[in-house]
Amino acid sequence: MRNVWEVWPQALTSEECDTIVDRARKYSEAEATVGFSESLRSDLAYRTSTIRWLDAAREVDLVSRILSFVTASNRTNFGVDIVAPYEIQFTEYRATNKGHYDWHQDVWLESPRPFARKLSVVVQLSEPSDYEGGDFEFFGIQSPGATFAARGSLLVFPSFLQHRVLPVTGGLRRSLVTWVEGPNWR
Repeated sequence: MRNVWEVWPQALTSEECDTIVDRARKYSEAEATVGFSESLRSDLAYRTSTIRWLDAAREVDLVSRILSFVTASNRTNFGVDIVAPYEIQFTEYRATNKGHYDWHQDVWLESPRPFARKLSVVVQLSEPSDYEGGDFEFFGIQSPGATFAARGSLLVFPSFLQHRVLPVTGGLRRSLVTWVEGPNWR
């Protein structure tokens, strides 16, 4: 069966989520920006969150764990040419600044790089009771809703799908995002 997106409910254990949060604290925190390459900019109306870039080469066990789900999902649903994640982003959306990310897609079609983001992966690191708001939505198609709310749930979707995170109105929402790359789209 082919899906536009796939959720693996509670793919990671609570302990694995705790480990990811602990590891992320070892990386530098930065305000999230919008755009690619030299066009990176801060736009608080469009995106408000903090991020930490994890080193995929140092996080081999995490990359391997995520790829086990992505490979299975790709085989069943997407059938795109993928290699591995290049970047891993730990994100925090806080109610104190209405953390959110407006409509966007994760591809950069005019990139000079030989690889492109093919599949996006989001891991829910917070318990649903840790925050209010902060729903993940797709544009124009059914969104994962409650199936993606549980801590440790993993969402896989084509990187060209428009999506957003609604403002967090209470608490703190944490997620891990990565993009599995492959040769440029043809």
